Amino acid sequence: MNRRMKLKKLKSIEKKADEVWIVSPDLYYDTENDEFKNIVKHNLHRKAKYRYIVPATRSVMKHIAKYQKDQTIPKDIAKEMFLILPPTEFNPFLSELAIYNPNGKKPVACLSVWKECNEDDELISYDAKFTKELIKSYKALWKKYKRESL
Repeated sequence: MNRRMKLKKLKSIEKKADEVWIVSPDLYYDTENDEFKNIVKHNLHRKAKYRYIVPATRSVMKHIAKYQKDQTIPKDIAKEMFLILPPTEFNPFLSELAIYNPNGKKPVACLSVWKECNEDDELISYDAKFTKELIKSYKALWKKYKRESL
């Protein structure tokens, strides 16, 4: 059964956590979102443990360097915190993303939380701005590897 959780509740849970395990494709929240960066900083100062599984991409490596600088973490400690996997090993942790009517007037992008969804299961639907970014990325990957435009 899926449950909804407000972001406020999630932040409250993280603020009180003694240990946090994160699987992230990009470290966005911990490096680009000021509110979460501050929660992480607070937690690290109170000795909470963070562990991350991330893909070995240039973007992630830059975000790890930014994370180390922002959180004033020595490289040896950061090495313990991060499990950096080849992107192909990271794929099982990714949820399925579907983009409906990508060339239409109102495209919709949804993320499936479960491998198999029932009619009553909830999905995450992205806003129009992020959907457009996903479409652009999808098209760029398609063109790069298939060498043809969609």
